[in-house]
Amino acid sequence: MDCKKCAQWTQALLGLNRKPVGVKFLLTKEQYLNWDASENKSKMSYCTVVRRATQGRSQKIHAGCMACMGGTMALGFQEPGPDVISGLRRYHQGAYRDLGICRQVSKHMVYCAHHACGAAVMPLEAFQTSPDVVIVVCDAFRTMRLAQGYAYHHGPLGNMQLAGMQAMCQECTSYPYEHNQPNITLMCSGTRMLGGWQDDELAVGMPYALYLDTVDGLKNTVNPLERDRGKRAIAARIEATGLDDGSLSILYGKNYDDGAYHGGPVDPL
Repeated sequence: MDCKKCAQWTQALLGLNRKPVGVKFLLTKEQYLNWDASENKSKMSYCTVVRRATQGRSQKIHAGCMACMGGTMALGFQEPGPDVISGLRRYHQGAYRDLGICRQVSKHMVYCAHHACGAAVMPLEAFQTSPDVVIVVCDAFRTMRLAQGYAYHHGPLGNMQLAGMQAMCQECTSYPYEHNQPNITLMCSGTRMLGGWQDDELAVGMPYALYLDTVDGLKNTVNPLERDRGKRAIAARIEATGLDDGSLSILYGKNYDDGAYHGGPVDPL
């Protein structure tokens, strides 16, 4: 499945309000210069670049494009400074009780270990080659479905990184990339301001190979885990997108928990 078809199936299965985003690290200057995407004339946060990609905008960024140092470090454009490693920077920000907690938060931040020249941040559908990470910004229900799609092939998701800090760049990009696993973020105060996300939006990031598995898992769990109303909406989107290739046969009136709930009077002790 190519990136465009993967994005189409994502939309058909989830009914997203935003496009799924692909992130491709451009490790060399030559790779960066040859990548076909626009570059901003003014500095911008990584969060804002991702938000633009959810709206259909393709961009490439390097350290000089970045308005937020957190994103620059997380993506591997710049090494963390001593005040970041020690926790002093977070301590002076006042986000945590004491230096020990700040040190713990900094210690568990997983930044890209490479030194990248830049990155391409584009709608998934725009990629002609596989991105490294896919980001989906959505609501809690659709996050549940992504978790179910992933679990279909890989079982439960463990070892999540969640602190509400550096959400888009670290929790949703560098952590999934470095650990080769999905991660869910509830966003952070910075990205909610800079990215302009809705209060009920959160995000899921995962390596592209696992995302392909997840989309396949979404298809395979429509019948057991979606209710009929959702199934009808999915069927309509599949037809509208021209994806009706016979790979998904929707069964109505059937779910994984059929017969699992028993009413009636309370049983005596």
